[in-house]
Amino acid sequence: MDKIKPDQVLNEDEVRAAKDAFDAYDKMGYGTLEIEELQKILEEFGQKPTKDELNLMIQQVDIQGKGYIGIDYNELDFKDFLRAVAIYKIIEEDNEEDDTLDAFVAMGGSPDKSGTVDATKLIQIIKSDFTMTIDIERLINEMDRDKSGQISYQEFKNLLSD
Repeated sequence: MDKIKPDQVLNEDEVRAAKDAFDAYDKMGYGTLEIEELQKILEEFGQKPTKDELNLMIQQVDIQGKGYIGIDYNELDFKDFLRAVAIYKIIEEDNEEDDTLDAFVAMGGSPDKSGTVDATKLIQIIKSDFTMTIDIERLINEMDRDKSGQISYQEFKNLLSD
């Protein structure tokens, strides 16, 4: 994760929101945030980072081992914080991918993303276990592009992300 470039991970709105949050927590203008402040900011964005995830972010951007994000000499260095936000976004995307794969395997797919899930079985489970007001048959039929009645991993992932 050394080579993460925030501008390739975060969009303009995310960068602007991160800047606003950084400034709000850097009330003294030192240009630094402590790990607890980073956690509060991420929680304000609706995230629930674990201590391990927070420590990983700090380790990835805190090259000198200071234990906080920013640089010395009271110069605001927003780059560390943006890298931490970008790293967390990548971690969250990886977690979502893991959850999707777990669900795919639970439905009968393979851990290597091969195999398929039976569309009829998927419809039955969604209807019986989840109280949704969506037309699940229509959604699954749209996702099952080859109309095989079998849902591949990519089709399954697309269904869950829409």
